[in-house]
Formats: sequence, C-alpha cells, structure tokens
Amino acid sequence: MTEKYHDRVVRVFMSSTFRDMQQEREELVKQIFPELRKRCRERGVEFTDVDLRWGVTEERSQRGEVLPICLAEIEKCRPYFIGYLGNRYGWVPGAIDPELIKEQSWLKAHQHKSVTELEILHGVLENPAMEKCAFFYFRDPAVSEQIEQKLARESYYRPEPPESKDKLYALKEEIRNSDYPWQEYQNAQSFGDQVLKDLWTSIDREYPEGTKPSPLERERMDHEAFAEARRKTYIGRAAYDQRLTDHVTGAGEPLVLLGESGAGKSALIANWIKTHCKAQPGNFLITRFIGGTPDSADYVTLLRGIMTEIKARYEPETADTDEQDRLTSAQLSGDEKEDDIPSDPQKVRETFPGWLARAAAMESKAGSRFILILDGLNQLNDRDNAPDLGWLPVVINPHTRLVLSTLPGRSLAALEKRGWSTIKIEPLGIPERDKFIVEHLARFGKELSDTRRLRIIHTMQSANPLYLRTLLEELRIFGVHEKLDEKIDHYLKAQTVEALFTKVLQRYEQDYEREEDDTIGLTREAMSLIWAARNGLSEEELLQLLGKEGQLLPQALWSPLYLAVEESLVNRSGLLSFFHDFMRHAVESRYLGTKVEKQKVHLHLADFFDHPGVDDRKVDELPWQLNKALAWERLKDCIAEPTMFLKLFTDNRKYELTSYWLVIGDRYDMVGNLPNCYSAT
Repeated sequence: MTEKYHDRVVRVFMSSTFRDMQQEREELVKQIFPELRKRCRERGVEFTDVDLRWGVTEERSQRGEVLPICLAEIEKCRPYFIGYLGNRYGWVPGAIDPELIKEQSWLKAHQHKSVTELEILHGVLENPAMEKCAFFYFRDPAVSEQIEQKLARESYYRPEPPESKDKLYALKEEIRNSDYPWQEYQNAQSFGDQVLKDLWTSIDREYPEGTKPSPLERERMDHEAFAEARRKTYIGRAAYDQRLTDHVTGAGEPLVLLGESGAGKSALIANWIKTHCKAQPGNFLITRFIGGTPDSADYVTLLRGIMTEIKARYEPETADTDEQDRLTSAQLSGDEKEDDIPSDPQKVRETFPGWLARAAAMESKAGSRFILILDGLNQLNDRDNAPDLGWLPVVINPHTRLVLSTLPGRSLAALEKRGWSTIKIEPLGIPERDKFIVEHLARFGKELSDTRRLRIIHTMQSANPLYLRTLLEELRIFGVHEKLDEKIDHYLKAQTVEALFTKVLQRYEQDYEREEDDTIGLTREAMSLIWAARNGLSEEELLQLLGKEGQLLPQALWSPLYLAVEESLVNRSGLLSFFHDFMRHAVESRYLGTKVEKQKVHLHLADFFDHPGVDDRKVDELPWQLNKALAWERLKDCIAEPTMFLKLFTDNRKYELTSYWLVIGDRYDMVGNLPNCYSAT
C-alpha cells in the first residue's frame, strides 16, 4: 500500500482560552468545520475537530484530569493544530500530577503555566514536525478589551492575576519569533475565513484531488488497518515465522494455521507479511482477514475481491475504475463481458480457480511468487454452505502459495479431509509469558514484583497472548500500588478472554461515567453504537449520536473514554470498529442481550443515516441497518429510490442489493417498486 492511501484522517486540535472565545468557537463549529468535513469526505478523508474546552467541569479540573487528556489528544491530532488567543492567558493548574511529570519530563521546566500555553508548547513550539499544519491567530487587542468588559458584567467573571498579562505577552512573542504562521484578526467571521483557507491549503496538499481511494484501494486499506492493529498484540515466536517463510519460498500443498482464538494467528500473519514484503517486494501477495472488514465474511465478496486484485496486477487500467461510470444498459440487463469479474455466485465459484491459475502462471513466468493468505475461514457467513469450503479448489497450483487459518468447526473439518499441512499455534509457555510481562511493562517504565509476576504466569488464562496483553494493560494504568494484588485477583477471576473484556467494560463505566457530567450510560451507548455499525462510525458521527437535544457530545466528555478504549478499536480511515470479536461479544452480552435491544440500536442508526441526499456513508449503512432492524417497508422504499438503486446496482454491490431483495421476499412487489427506467429491463 502506498503512503498516500494510508490513514486518511484529519484530526485538528483547537487550543484557546474558554469564555472569551465563544464567538470564534461558534464560527468554527457551525460554519467552518462542516465545510471542511464536506470537502474532506469528497476526497475519502474523515475530518474531526478536537476542542476540549467545552464540557470541562470544575470537578474534572480540580482532579487534574484535563491536562493529561489534552496532551494525549494533541499526540493523536498531529500534525494539525490551531491556536487562537485574545487578552486572556488561561487557567493555570494548581499542581501537576507527579506521575504525569514522570511520563512527560518536559513538564518539569514548565510548571505554573496555563494549560493553553502547555498545549502550544507541547503541540507546536517544541515540535518542528508541525510545520505547515499548525497555525496561530491573535485577536485585535482593542476587540479583546471590549469582550473582556462585557464578560466583567457576568456573575461568573473572574479577572486574571496581574502576572498573567506578562506570561501572555511572552507567549505571543515566542509564537511571533517562531517559524509558524500567525496573524491578527478583527472578528469571528474573518477568523473563520482564515482558518478555512489555512487548513484547507494544508489538507489539500496532503490529500490532493484525484487521490480518493478506489473501492479496491479502500479494501486494501481496511485490511491493512486490521493488520496494523493485530501487530500491536504480537508476541514474537521465530519458529512460526520461519515456517511461513519456508512454505512460501518452497513447494508443496497449502499450509493451514490452527490454534485457539486469541492465540495469535492473525498477529503472526500480520507481522510476517510486513517482514516478507520488505524482504521480497516483487512477490504478488494478497491477504484477506475474514471478519476483519465489514464484508469480508461474505464468500462471494471475498472471491470477487481476490479476482479484482489479480486483474489490477495485470490490467491496472481496467480493474478498478469507477463502476458508476461503467454502468451500461448491458450490465443492467445482466449481460457481462467474458473478461469481466462475475457477480453471480455460481459464476464466481466456477471462474475462481482460473483466476488463481492465471496469477500463478504470470508470477512464475516473471520469477516471482503468488501468495494468497486467507485468515479466519471459520468466520465466513453461512451462505451457500460457504464454511464447508466448496468454493475453494481442492487442487491448488503448486505455484500458488496458499496459507489459511481457522478455528475448529466446519471449515477445519473440510480442510482435514484434504489432508493439507498444518501448524498449530501453541499457547504461550511459562518462559514466554514471563519474558513478555517484563518486556511489555518495561516499555512504560513499570515492573511487577517476582511474586505478582509468578502468580500471573502460572494461571492457565495467561497462556493466551490476547488475554495476557489485555491484563497487563489494565494493570499498567492502575494507579493504587497498595491495592495491586486486589486488582490482579479481580481480573484473574475472568477465566476467558471475553470475560476479561467484560471486566474492562465495567472499569470503563466506573472511570468515565459521572453524574456531575450527565455521562451515566455513556459506555453502554457508545459501545452499542459501534457494535451495531456495519462499517464502523467516525468520531463526528459518534459525537452526534451520543449528544442530546441536537447538540454534539462535548469532546471533553468523549475523549477520556475514547483514549481508554482505543486499544480495543481498529480505525479504518476514520471509522471506528472493534479490534477483536472478544470485545464485540462482551459488548453484546453486557448491553444487548435481547433481540429488541439489538433492533432498537439498529433502528437508531438507520434513523441517523436516513438524511436527505445519498452519500457513501448512507449507501453503506442505511439499507443494512434497516435490514438488521427488520424494518421491511422502509428497506423496500430505500432500495427502490432511484439514486440509491443506482448506487447499489454496481458490480461491487449487486450481490448486496440482491440479498436485500431476497430478504424482503414476498412482502412487496419489488418489480413494481423499481424506478420506472429500470422496471422494464
């Protein structure tokens, strides 16, 4: 994957004082950011603004929760940052937590400075990499003085101490003397216009017109995002890496990876791929993490995706063009060219072996290898008996190096009948567990006593890499050393990975929900929405869905939970979904135990995406959500709407459209509901 298609997300950190900057904030949120978000989505980029000033309570400030979140969010937003200042210096924390100073040693030299200045120092002035993406704006002092006089008449007004003026002057001088752009402005509108110009110039440079990912590139990006998430949980085991290398460089039958869920099969594959691609960039490698992306569990979509990859390798000019531009009356009538990738499931199965043979022959002729990796066959949807692998050729060309993985079940039974070679990923041994605990915690400057470490490594659950890593992450962030043994006991009562994730959800509820903020139930709502989304949800969508009375949920209330749960999420071009099925199952078990509860959250998302116009997000989510909510009449009206119908009647989506048609069944006369121009075709 080329860099220009990687991580197409723009998160902009907003740094300012609070009460005197309300007009500027309103201008950005209501006028400027919606326009930027629209422009970004036209280029396949998700835009999110991060403003932690709104929603911060006095209690959170006093507990010292604000600064750590600000610094963490700045890191996630790099390199985008805007700072705007008037005549106020901002809130100065009484004392900075010693633990935070230990983690962020630069803070030691900057105590007794305002949070705003600390954000600017950490975010920009001490980081040259922010060049061309960080901007500063100073309001005209006379205008600021008028605003200050108005504020002084309010009951909540508190004048700043005299020394704040000197600190503010010094901060502005440091910005003026830096290499970063700054300018003065007269009013909120002129400020907003300049922010729009500056940010769009930067975004346009990073994601120029014509670089919006095609469907194939988007699929590659999604699988790479899943692989990158898996690499974080990898516990290296050289023998398995070597076995994979020997297989793809050698000859013989396909190779099957076995092992319990969470044992590290996907992590092994993801890390091996990264190493192999650097060592052998000429090989043609296709990887599909089944269940790792929204549609990868559908075998027809899976096979068509592999065919598209093969066609793109040898016919790049025709393999992945905009399908809407190629829609013809012949396609509408069901006719397909001989060299087209079929959409009919039967034809897909029949032609798939030929596509594999073509790739193997072409790569063999070029002196390279064709490598196909299918991870997680057990997660295939049970459509046309797909888990029994009737679609997978029994005889594989020896020049095709095929690697598969699965859990016990129908797919494994089908593979056992073929007698292909297997590798079993064994649970972690005692020495491996001990080594991982020491090395993982050392990365954060932490360690466990010998007694505590031995307790963990001698429990059966810690043999599972995902369990062990999740446990260590929970212990790492626990701050009460005297109660660490109690906390270890609490987590080790979880006998399975899913049970451990349930305890993690309970911890989120305790740590990030407070009556004073009106955030009781936030974890349940947020996790349920992510569970129900087909392709995941962007931060902006979540903030809208979680907000009340038409207002977005304040970023200050969302960020603490988001930063905590991030390790359990995968970010695919700005859309957040679960990193592992264990978390998904834990959410379903804890919050969505009945069919009614599941239908309710699906209907909530359907209502959210049922907005005027038809964009990519609406096409992806609305009919799928209506289907899951069993809202048949709305689904019928949705897919029969002309623009939606055309968006779905493309090579990549015909099968999806057909599935909606079939599920509606005899409830409605779908032919009669077709757009007039297609009802006769």
